[in-house]
Amino acid sequence: MSTQNPILKDVFVAFQVIPRLKEGNNFEVVDKAIDVVKAANVPYQVGAMETTMKGELNHLLDIVKDAQQACYDAGALEVITNIKIHSKTESVTDTFCTYDRGVTPANHMFVNK
Repeated sequence: MSTQNPILKDVFVAFQVIPRLKEGNNFEVVDKAIDVVKAANVPYQVGAMETTMKGELNHLLDIVKDAQQACYDAGALEVITNIKIHSKTESVTDTFCTYDRGVTPANHMFVNK
């Protein structure tokens, strides 16, 4: 791994869980996954299609795994989990990530003050 342009420690991880139940309400199971994120004490934003978190990659991936397990614990028979990761180097002077640019008021929790 190159040390000339190191990757910043904090990354963004966005994920979506799609649980399949034998019976019941999918949204209630997804809410259990969101509860895991809320309890994880990381900056996060819940959107209509995914939840985005900011922090150290391995820690965030552990949260995603715990959220997936929460779906099983709530009765899911199977779970599809989609994950997106945004990372950058310390050399970046601008980024396409709207969370860093603070494009919308809803993103305030991700903007460095």
